[in-house]
Amino acid sequence: MCYNKINGEDYRVLILNAAKCLEDNENEINELNVFPVPDGDTGSNMSKTVGNAARELLDNDSCDLNEVADKTARAMLHGARGNSGVIVSLLFRGIAKGLKGSFECDGRAWAEALKQGVDSAYGAIENPAEGTILTVARKCAEAATEASKEQNSFEYVLEVAIDAAEKALEETISQNPVLEKAGVVDAGGMGWLLVMKAMLSALKGDMKVSYTPKKETEGSQPKANFSAFATDDIKFSFCTEFIITKNDQNVNSAPLKKYLSNMGDSLVMLDDGEIIKVHIHTNEPHAVLGEALKWGIYENVKVENMRTQHTSKIIESKAPLKDYGFVTVASGDGICQLFSELGADKIVSGGQTMNPSTEDIFRAVEEINAKTVFILPNNKNIILTAEQVKSLAKCDVIVIPTKSIPQGISAMLSFNEAFSPKENTESMIDSLGSVTTMQITYAVRSTTFDGVEIEAGDYLGLLESKMLLSAKSIDEVIKAFAEKLKGQGKESISIYYGCDVTEDQAQSLIKSLEALLPNASIELYKGDQPVYYYIISAE
Repeated sequence: MCYNKINGEDYRVLILNAAKCLEDNENEINELNVFPVPDGDTGSNMSKTVGNAARELLDNDSCDLNEVADKTARAMLHGARGNSGVIVSLLFRGIAKGLKGSFECDGRAWAEALKQGVDSAYGAIENPAEGTILTVARKCAEAATEASKEQNSFEYVLEVAIDAAEKALEETISQNPVLEKAGVVDAGGMGWLLVMKAMLSALKGDMKVSYTPKKETEGSQPKANFSAFATDDIKFSFCTEFIITKNDQNVNSAPLKKYLSNMGDSLVMLDDGEIIKVHIHTNEPHAVLGEALKWGIYENVKVENMRTQHTSKIIESKAPLKDYGFVTVASGDGICQLFSELGADKIVSGGQTMNPSTEDIFRAVEEINAKTVFILPNNKNIILTAEQVKSLAKCDVIVIPTKSIPQGISAMLSFNEAFSPKENTESMIDSLGSVTTMQITYAVRSTTFDGVEIEAGDYLGLLESKMLLSAKSIDEVIKAFAEKLKGQGKESISIYYGCDVTEDQAQSLIKSLEALLPNASIELYKGDQPVYYYIISAE
């Protein structure tokens, strides 16, 4: 049987099989990461992102393709982790837009949906690079467009698109100098190819295993959170939430928001042009739902009586509204405590190898009662994830593009309560250039990177996230770092030692650094961070 068209139920099966495929091949994709530090998480991030959609679709029995595609895209947005996960979520968000209003999808519609997915992803990346998942997805979509002109069959178009994706993936080796040196294809591109192949496999009836999502670890499980909306005295009994598809995308929904603001409290309303999402506490849910119906068609509705649900956990007094709040991403008890002392309201656990999802960061933002919330990702692979929170949060969200823990600390130190959001943003971003960051970790594989020969188990010195050297001892790394600092006028050095380092070992390192840089002031902190033996900041 050849599938010329698919419906919502078919699409659901395709997504479930894609999630299963990514889960099964997670480690293989991770191994393609050429950077030899323990951050091989492209496969993990893609698997968790698509897996979040699969969990949402497990009990979905709709045949409406528009509904299933949109639910898939939203679940991926909330579950997106790392750059690769965010890009996948953007690809599927564009696909959902391309399938908008469609009960079924033929070859031409699928080609157009893939094209919109690529447009969505490229539009969100400031400087898209060739030889990445974006390249593979683009070539895949271009081939689909041409194939749809030859034969208007979903299955045929998908097969041709996969052939093009395979060729594009092989070409990533020569398109990216780093991949060429390592002799491997792009990890994200491999993940996208596997998604497409898993879809075709499911279409042909080769879905061998039904999808059973892995359980999240206890620390990362999503937890119901009402504290951001709770008060000591519940004036409005019904927590009312709904999503509607707008009748007219060009109509301004401000009048609806004005109406709702008079119907209760804790109003959160998001209008992305296609859908309106509302959360409100009210005593008249019937009136709220009746008014909202004028703006579009309901996708889902949930009304809960908070009085009957109230527990001691959610009777906390709501903090007064303040001008600024901070969410920072960090790991290690010592580093987390330092951020708290500097004024961070919420700390999202994560960093290298542990990229939090958009939903993780969003929940933290929503728990802060502030007009403006700054997010400090403190890792280059989390910046794009954090950016997605802007479209979800009710407050103003500003992402300061911190790529390391020292940059995050420097940004917080430069914050001034008396400044405007714009002034603080400029001040914090300016501060990032004054910090030189050195990180010491270990090599998880033998390879050649940036002209440096690396053996598994070597100590690696990363200067501003770039490979400085590979060595057999930490002393060699420290000497190389000190040489780089000489003549730069750096006067203050802070050292954060990790969970695998003893205080005696850290004190020994300080003595070595003091001998190499006698004019510098050196301070030692117990960071307890994983992955990195030392994180060193020089200013």
